[in-house]
Amino acid sequence: MKFIHTADWHLGNQMHEIDRRGEAEAFLRWLKNLIAEKNAATLVIAGDIFDTANPSLEARRLYYTFLASLVDSCCKNVIIIGGNHDSAPMLDSARELLEVLNIRVVGSINNLLPSQICFELNDSEGKACGICMALPFVREVELRNLLSESEKCSDGDLYTKVYQKIYTLAFEEAEKLRAGRPLPVIATGHLYAADLEGRLSSKKSSEKCDDGMKVLDVLGTLGNVPASVFPPVDYVALGHIHYSSMVAKNPAIRYSGSPFVMGFDEASLPHHVLCVDVEKAGEASLNVEKIETPKTYLYRRISGTLAEIKKELEKFSKNSKSEKAEGKKPIYIEVCYKRELGVSAQDYLADAIKALPENVSVVSWKIADSEKILSSSLENFEASEVKNLDDREIFTQLILSKSGLSAESEEGKAAIEKFLPLFMKMAD
Repeated sequence: MKFIHTADWHLGNQMHEIDRRGEAEAFLRWLKNLIAEKNAATLVIAGDIFDTANPSLEARRLYYTFLASLVDSCCKNVIIIGGNHDSAPMLDSARELLEVLNIRVVGSINNLLPSQICFELNDSEGKACGICMALPFVREVELRNLLSESEKCSDGDLYTKVYQKIYTLAFEEAEKLRAGRPLPVIATGHLYAADLEGRLSSKKSSEKCDDGMKVLDVLGTLGNVPASVFPPVDYVALGHIHYSSMVAKNPAIRYSGSPFVMGFDEASLPHHVLCVDVEKAGEASLNVEKIETPKTYLYRRISGTLAEIKKELEKFSKNSKSEKAEGKKPIYIEVCYKRELGVSAQDYLADAIKALPENVSVVSWKIADSEKILSSSLENFEASEVKNLDDREIFTQLILSKSGLSAESEEGKAAIEKFLPLFMKMAD
């Protein structure tokens, strides 16, 4: 059975107010062609189809137009699960209609029996070629409702215990449906799994990516489920993490990642969909191909001193060879600059920005290391101690974090001396 695994489209997303409709349309055209090229019988979309719970009419049009375009293609099964950004009722509202077209939608697990989230997948000849367990994002209120009083546990164990339960029940149903046939079983999920490889593997739960999402959007280990919750299926198609990754170094448990750049910290990273080929159940024949998605819009983060950034911006206006090769694609830039006392970054770079070609725009400004400075300035305080800091100490930390200066530097001492009296006066 061959299928395409993708997730986290976030249709309707407007990162820094960029109109991304053209980018989304180009991706969906490319994806349809890829499905035909790979002769994939199934498409799995593992959540976060939309960026908001109430997506625009344009975002909905993209979604339904794409699904309709697959009706006469080689893709005989489409599996769609809800993510944390999606409105489960909105996705489920068209479930019965889409099911007639072999498009299975599971927006929410609420009140569904295991038999309602497990179903056969058919090939182009109408023969069963696999079994799918379609589990969507499970919200905390749903998690708690899935446990009996005797199963109640601490918050830290909640996600692990409930996911273990629902995946086990679903797998039991899948086994009944398989009925001894050598059909591969695939499962889905939209969650944070533990022990990832790659970009976020060493990040702390308090850190954030540029898309505004915390590495863990819940405290402690809540939501950070171990690979052991997944049953012995042939493949687990996950969504929620925006880059391609394996879980616990297991090639059969994967995040496809988002096909789009969702933050400037991802600007230099490739984005993918996964083409998965799995033979009969239990055979060691899994093959996963990472396929890089097209770059319709280009994103650049330019970092350094203001002088260094100015030189980089001037390269665009001089039509450097590297940018010529990429034609007239829209290029969006984030300026990540080191603060310089007495210098306005916008004023300093105004002429260089004005001279940029029409297809190049500066859409984001960021002070380099400002978040790290704020974090490091308070890292020696316990949470209880932060509450007991007086106004002078809090304002001092605020001045240092906003200026990008250290308390030991002469500039930092001068900034404190200049601004602290003003803050204290306002506090009085």
